[in-house]
Amino acid sequence: MKGIILAAGSATRMRPLSDSLPKCLLSVGGKPILQRLIENVAAAGVEHIGLIVGYNADAIRSFVKRHFPFLRIRFIVNPKYESTNNAFSLLMAREFFLGEATRGAPLQDLMMLDADIVFSPKLLPFLLAQESPNKLAVRVEGDHDAEEVRVKVDEGRNILLVGKTTPLAESFGESIGIEVFSSLAAQRLFEIVEDRVRRGNGRTEFYEASFQALIHEGIELKAIDVSSFPSVEIDTPGDLRVAERMIAARIDPEAT
Repeated sequence: MKGIILAAGSATRMRPLSDSLPKCLLSVGGKPILQRLIENVAAAGVEHIGLIVGYNADAIRSFVKRHFPFLRIRFIVNPKYESTNNAFSLLMAREFFLGEATRGAPLQDLMMLDADIVFSPKLLPFLLAQESPNKLAVRVEGDHDAEEVRVKVDEGRNILLVGKTTPLAESFGESIGIEVFSSLAAQRLFEIVEDRVRRGNGRTEFYEASFQALIHEGIELKAIDVSSFPSVEIDTPGDLRVAERMIAARIDPEAT
């Protein structure tokens, strides 16, 4: 399995905290968000990581090379991060995903993560243990609001709708920004993203729009409830404080 971590955004909602540092290098509980995330990904057995950078890319490169000198991490640049959204950033990782497959090797499965999530190290092993080949981590419990990326599911917890326009009343829960795809589904996902970008829509949209297109083609994407494993997506300074309290309260001692 390969991993893709999206860390290109400029995090304007985190200013002034993100004026000099990328959001993913802000500390929670004395450790940068990105360090926690890479440690969790590596511990889950993902040995080859593509890290998509843009805003203050040099700071991220320097940090990763210093703290993870022995991991296989490739830096992938989104040169247009200021005028595009995360679907375009994802497209930048297409060649990384294809990799050795262009020379006849089999495609690998794919794990995708946003770089601004603080979560329990138990979450990824749990997610990977679920039988469904294509799955999306969802927080079902707790409060929900209109800012979340929400999912609507059928009785088998197959996702019907995913995105910020999913009606709150019909929502099963919040996508926390972690997904796993089979090699074939990931290959088709990149084809969809590329097509949407070429037609213009994909440059400024969220990658969940391509997830939705994948679903419309009949590829099942399962919602996996990860409410038992603490997680916080860091979008605002308030979220950073919530994550600090989560770590300080030792809700999940192994997360420290």
